Amino acid sequence: LVGKPGSGKGTYGALLASRYRNLTFLSVGDVLRDSAKRNETLRRVLTSGKLVDDTIVNEAVIESLQEENLQQLKAQHSIDSDAQIFNDGGEHIILDGFPRTDPQTKLLSKWPSSLEPALAIYFDVPDDIVITKLLGRRKCTICGGNFNINGVEQDGWDMPPLLPKNGCKEKCDWDIHWEKRDDDTADIIKERMQVFRQETEPVLESWSDSNRLVTFVPYKGVKEMDRLAGVLENYFHKHSLT
Repeated sequence: LVGKPGSGKGTYGALLASRYRNLTFLSVGDVLRDSAKRNETLRRVLTSGKLVDDTIVNEAVIESLQEENLQQLKAQHSIDSDAQIFNDGGEHIILDGFPRTDPQTKLLSKWPSSLEPALAIYFDVPDDIVITKLLGRRKCTICGGNFNINGVEQDGWDMPPLLPKNGCKEKCDWDIHWEKRDDDTADIIKERMQVFRQETEPVLESWSDSNRLVTFVPYKGVKEMDRLAGVLENYFHKHSLT
């Protein structure tokens, strides 16, 4: 999954994984933020808005892709159906946050062929909308839920706030237990957007050159999940990957 900070990659990835039994969602950002709790140097890099060293990211992703780690990750997410996007009986991965740079793309080319991504999905969202959504992101420290208190309704975009339907599972206090990420500030967001343009946009060209790039414009946010699933299923069917 590729997109600007705040374009919804993590949300869409998690929802896709809950939709298909043989998909597991792996967020590289979550992996690095978890490691940063025990590594002050890494924490400073993440909160600055800059990208982590390519080799460190590559090693973290490969470790996370080990079967035992994937099984633990899969156990943390609920699955809402028995549908399978692939009918080969195997497990498949939605990878959010790698590769983000040209050097990471080169490292990816050295991975085993069995781990080579079938395609990249680019979530195309304007700057002003992702900034609004970034400033509204919240995570509950009690139930672990991810929410967004900001909504967008302009120029054909209709993305309401993402709030729990009946409160958090543990009936937490939103004012006390909902936290912002350290890097969701105006100055750091500006830095992250610049990094995306310089480092990640060129990566899209390599996916496009290999005919493995799908661009998706989520005008209605999570209400677009059926359309997104249809785009993926059509792509895999067209390329005989199902």
